[in-house]
Amino acid sequence: MTNWPPVLRLVVRNFESNLDYLTLIVMFGQPAVLVLILGTMFNNLIPTAATGGSYIAFLVPGMVAFQMVTGGVLSGRLFWLDRRWSMVEQIFSGPFLRAEYLAALLLTTVLFAMAGVGIMMVVALPLIGVPPVSPLDIVVILVTIALGSLFFGGFLIALGSRLRSANMYFTIQSILQYFLIFLSTVYYPITSKTPRVLSTIMWANPLTYAANTVRDAFTGNLGTGDAIGLSVLALLASITFAASIWGFRHIELGPIQ
Repeated sequence: MTNWPPVLRLVVRNFESNLDYLTLIVMFGQPAVLVLILGTMFNNLIPTAATGGSYIAFLVPGMVAFQMVTGGVLSGRLFWLDRRWSMVEQIFSGPFLRAEYLAALLLTTVLFAMAGVGIMMVVALPLIGVPPVSPLDIVVILVTIALGSLFFGGFLIALGSRLRSANMYFTIQSILQYFLIFLSTVYYPITSKTPRVLSTIMWANPLTYAANTVRDAFTGNLGTGDAIGLSVLALLASITFAASIWGFRHIELGPIQ
């Protein structure tokens, strides 16, 4: 491994420092349990026209899209702990560039999100069966999750580079995480009966675009709206990527609270 490129060596190090049983259970187990519980309990109570009347078929793609948030939370957590225990200074003083460390964090974000997608599908397949997805649909799903995880991971990394208070950072992360999932189309669709204020907030939520695109890919209904959604995610990912670069260039090293 010593002959590997620096970015890959840092990615391996990120996985080794995060792959403990508690992290895996909390970060990946919770969405899987939600699919089992909500899908089973609400499947006969909440019909959805978007997926032929099956609520669980509606919920699964939404939870797959939510893995972009899972990947971002994990990489943001890793970066913050590196700052907390002065590992950032050690990495920067070693044979690694700041750009390599940032690239490794973002690549870790995407890989964690993809791992979450795999776990979600293993849990969901017995419930919804094998969806009739084409190779193009699979590519769209993976690109959507990658762009979404880069957006959310880049945002949290940029945020973590500016804050020096753990309470402030994790409070903002928790509020943002719940805002993204509950004010999006992960659990429920936007319909004509949705209050205008709520629908406006949901359409401003990047997770809505990710969930809708993944859901359309699952049902083979990709269209112009999904291309717009991917464009929005790509734009947001570019913005947060630029913000994380700026944050790394101006990061204040040293002990944090």
